[in-house]
Amino acid sequence: MKHITRLRVHSAGTTVGELGTDTRGRIYFQYDPAWLKTGFDLSPGTLPFHAEPQLSPEPQEFGGLHGVFYDSLPDGWGLLLMDRAFRQQTGWQAHEITPLDRLAYIGSRAMGALEYEPEIPAAAVTETVDIAQLAHSAEQLLQGKMPEVLQQLQVQGGSPGGARPKVTVALSDQADECLSGFRSLPPGYAHWMVKFRAREDSPDMGRIELAYAHMAQLAGLAMPECRLLRVGQDALADEFFAVRRFDRTGNTRHHVLSLSGYIYANHRLPCIGYETVINATLNITRSVAEAEKAFRLMLFNVLTHNKDDHAKNFAFIRRAHGWELSPAFDLTFSSGLNNQHTTDIAGSGNPRLQDIQRVAASCGVKRWQDMLEQVRSATRQWQAIAAQEGVSSEASQIIGTALAEIDGRLG
Repeated sequence: MKHITRLRVHSAGTTVGELGTDTRGRIYFQYDPAWLKTGFDLSPGTLPFHAEPQLSPEPQEFGGLHGVFYDSLPDGWGLLLMDRAFRQQTGWQAHEITPLDRLAYIGSRAMGALEYEPEIPAAAVTETVDIAQLAHSAEQLLQGKMPEVLQQLQVQGGSPGGARPKVTVALSDQADECLSGFRSLPPGYAHWMVKFRAREDSPDMGRIELAYAHMAQLAGLAMPECRLLRVGQDALADEFFAVRRFDRTGNTRHHVLSLSGYIYANHRLPCIGYETVINATLNITRSVAEAEKAFRLMLFNVLTHNKDDHAKNFAFIRRAHGWELSPAFDLTFSSGLNNQHTTDIAGSGNPRLQDIQRVAASCGVKRWQDMLEQVRSATRQWQAIAAQEGVSSEASQIIGTALAEIDGRLG
């Protein structure tokens, strides 16, 4: 197999442009002339909407790939599956795989609206999906074993980002039937993502994330529909957190741009602050209301000890009327690096009230105290929400103690 040097980029059956490499290995993108007449800017300000070939504005980041296309690639779990697939098919090691090779492997299975052609053929997609079998296979793979259904795991779980194992599927409205998420959806089905547990995760992980989702709704955050998916029978039954995908409405795909891809921020390092998140939201959406949503998300992350708040955990979605902040996602109890927020709050990884006030002043958020009290009102209901969702008393107490300490620190 030869390395990929040219890729066409499509959205909803329309050619957006072309990616290619020059003799020095640099990656260029050029918008298609027809897209320039009828389409939109994929990444406002960082992928200029003109006909000239263009390098990434930050060629040292993302292997020289433009941020909006780097968003199509998985990390963590999905990257592990992709590397295994390339090693099986070509013998290539991870460092030998180019960004365009990876995009060709993702092909039409990327999150968001973008698709890449030519597509490296993947395993045949099965009509039905056995979640229990895929969960068991994911566990085997994490233990260093070779699961029997590795190819199906690579197809269903190869595109999502994040460190934890997960798969994208089509669930029936009653969640009693599961189909591949890479076929045309029949009536009564929707696109969902199902999260499995990593080796270090407690059995409570799914229930905790579901409780956080309900707490976020009470705090005024926009959240996708979430549920606990029970799979297997009797003593072998297990349950996993499932969230409805906001980049899909039926068979329609929506363009999504992460904050990381938008501003070329390395999500593996604590390199930005919430002022950047809020100002970037204002810049791309041109909406004070959307910027205030980003501020509210900051408050929730602070008050709920969600410290894995890196640059890929903020995103923007392109609607017919323009850009808006995406619904919140990946909200759960997490400790980050050295128990610090990955995205700082006025320079602090464990903020006090004055740090929040400084962010509000810097970003012109006038109603910050009202928002703080609304979010606080929701997070103070943790024990009741956790009990409602069946979180174990031990986990509920540990999280409740941490949340109470944060609440007290904010005065």
